[in-house]
Amino acid sequence: MTAEIRPLTGADAGELVRLRREALEDAPFAFLASPSDDMAAREETVRAQLQRAPESIVFGAVCPGLVGMVGVYRAAQRKAAHKGMVWGMFVQPQWRRQRVGESLMRAAIGHARALGGIRSLQLSVSEAAPEAKHLYERLGFSVWGVEPEAMQVAGRFVADYHMILRLT
Repeated sequence: MTAEIRPLTGADAGELVRLRREALEDAPFAFLASPSDDMAAREETVRAQLQRAPESIVFGAVCPGLVGMVGVYRAAQRKAAHKGMVWGMFVQPQWRRQRVGESLMRAAIGHARALGGIRSLQLSVSEAAPEAKHLYERLGFSVWGVEPEAMQVAGRFVADYHMILRLT
């Protein structure tokens, strides 16, 4: 079975909240937020966020429910509007290694290119997610910096790799 990759709309807010909670529980070292302090835990908040397209968009992998997600947005400040940011990448474990993550990332990259004026995409990935880092490297991202002790979960510290993909 193949997942359909498409932009999410306000009608998808409930499914996105559900998948986001699953992501935070499944991969605590991959997300700075935790289920108890996640700002995207309320449907109303998520629905409002999904109305900000095209400058901010979330792509979903649907089969038939939401099985993966990734967000991309243009930096809001005028002086940084040449940068796009990727956030919230997650694919349910049973859908990994089926190119769903790659398809989501290609959709995000394509959207950033189509916006115009975005010269690079940036993201952060935890050292605890080497498969994700490898995916980003395969897509052309490179590490520009490492933040030691970026996050602490249950007494364990992990670093974040900051990565960039030049679009020009």
